[in-house]
Amino acid sequence: MGVPAFYRWLVGKYELVAVGVVEEEPEVIDGVKMPVDTSKRNPNRIEYDNLYLDMNGIIHPCFHPEDCPSPTTFDEVFQSIFDCFTWQSMVWHREQK
Repeated sequence: MGVPAFYRWLVGKYELVAVGVVEEEPEVIDGVKMPVDTSKRNPNRIEYDNLYLDMNGIIHPCFHPEDCPSPTTFDEVFQSIFDCFTWQSMVWHREQK
């Protein structure tokens, strides 16, 4: 069973497992973008204990982005993975453990 099939099965069996995300935007103070304070309560009003990421679904778009040129070095890829997906997922999720 691949990831798409597993996801369909999971959502079919536990429909509340997939929910929309309320994204908190970073503040801009004096032209400096301040990171989101992840110690505050989750704006989604849902508390999580763990975060599991499908890294295949994260890494592939970083090698083949739709809105910018493909990275030319592995350092650029890993920076993209952190900037675009991993950090953003942590901001959305705000796990409690």
